[in-house]
Amino acid sequence: MVFFVVSASVLAAGCATPAPIVRLTPQSPNVVWVSGRMAVEREHAGVRVATAFERQDGGNHAVHVEIENQGDQPIEVGPEDIWFAPCAGTQLASCAPSRGVINPEQALIALDVRESKERADAVNNQAAMTPFLILSAVGDVAQVASGHANASTGAGTAVIAASMDADQAQHETAALNIAAQREVWSNVALRRTTLFPGRGVTGNVFFPVDLQREFVILCIRAHGEIFSFWFRQTVIPVVAHPV
Repeated sequence: MVFFVVSASVLAAGCATPAPIVRLTPQSPNVVWVSGRMAVEREHAGVRVATAFERQDGGNHAVHVEIENQGDQPIEVGPEDIWFAPCAGTQLASCAPSRGVINPEQALIALDVRESKERADAVNNQAAMTPFLILSAVGDVAQVASGHANASTGAGTAVIAASMDADQAQHETAALNIAAQREVWSNVALRRTTLFPGRGVTGNVFFPVDLQREFVILCIRAHGEIFSFWFRQTVIPVVAHPV
């Protein structure tokens, strides 16, 4: 009975609650649909800016942004010129202090650091366990040669080998995850770009989800102009299935 109570406690402690699904809906009378997404466009002083909610990416919102230079001079745009603020309503007075969206360059540096650590850990762990594997295998051979082998002979070696394989698989999985994230920050996220006349750039900007506020304002500065986009945040709870 005691064993059952302890096991049940461990299971209860290990149950994860599903995170809610969060969506952003643009608050504008001039919404157009583009491939299933609600988009809003602003145009001023030779610059066209459009936004559309893309998806929830873990604990972040991903908003698709398009910027086009319709003027006659080059302009520079990038995530450094984009910021957001969670708000209780659609008035600036109801907003929390604004923050910049996640900078892809900083995210890429952090991934490089993680990758370097993963590689070092993988090498060090294998190097640390290899002597134990060799010693265990040598002991197994000696036991067999002496005629004292039994049903447990080789079990320890198998455990060490399995542990080394599991550790290597864990690092390989981490490496694949890092590669997938690098693809997003390198090729999907909006990065700093010089836009020559008639040229445009598209990409996603990412910023943290704030479940305590119903609205979000996203501001984009381009060619000295600030383009503001309001979104209503809808939170959809996910009910966990009983274990």
